[in-house]
Amino acid sequence: MERADVTGEDPEVVRVLGVALDLERLTYATVVVVSVLAVYRDWEKLSFLAATLVVVAPVLALAVAHAFSEVLHAHARHQRPLTAEQWRDTALHQVHLLLAAVPPLIVLLLGHLTPRVADHVRAIVLGTGVATLIALAAVAGRRAGYRGWRWLVASLMGGVIGLVVILLQVVLKPK
Repeated sequence: MERADVTGEDPEVVRVLGVALDLERLTYATVVVVSVLAVYRDWEKLSFLAATLVVVAPVLALAVAHAFSEVLHAHARHQRPLTAEQWRDTALHQVHLLLAAVPPLIVLLLGHLTPRVADHVRAIVLGTGVATLIALAAVAGRRAGYRGWRWLVASLMGGVIGLVVILLQVVLKPK
């Protein structure tokens, strides 16, 4: 629970264009969303609200699971009940997970407003997930000091992971 160091900055987050992001949590949540969306059928039959719930539900479940596991771990580590501040910090740290729902929700909104997008919403949402993983890998690669072709390879690994997740979900999906 003691995430903040002496500067008060959470060591698990990086700042990207002034926004604090927990790349690890955001990556996990994006993979979960992509894997759920890869196996979901009949997108074209869903209302906007139902499609939104398909995207948001796994992210909320992941946020609750992470919060619960962090609280269990903190109780065991501190060997005492948590303070109100520790409970609040744990809850606020889950917000990073919710960001994974934003790109697919934007696509769903565009699909709802534009019939041409609606016909391909599943493919666009999955592509957006892969692009998000590429972007997260690009940020991490840049932070790691990669430049040139090494940075490009590091970035593209996010896309490879996204495609592997989609492929696994499609191949292993029950008929």
